[in-house]
Amino acid sequence: MARWITAFACVITLSLTLPLGNAAEADGVARPVARHMKCTAPAMFFVRTPTTWVCKVGQKCCYDRLLRKGACLGAADRCI
Repeated sequence: MARWITAFACVITLSLTLPLGNAAEADGVARPVARHMKCTAPAMFFVRTPTTWVCKVGQKCCYDRLLRKGACLGAADRCI
């Protein structure tokens, strides 16, 4: 009798969860598009708090270790 109850509980559980898990990704709701990204400087042994700055999505994050300052450059530019 316990096997029948367990089997019935499994069937009920699966019948309730399977239809709810098939929601489509493209549901017509507008989602926010990321326009900025957060940049973080590489960890250094004498700097306790990480340096962060914000760049646009199409730019590169560059960090100058000498000046300890972050910069945003174009996608074609090189970080020096």
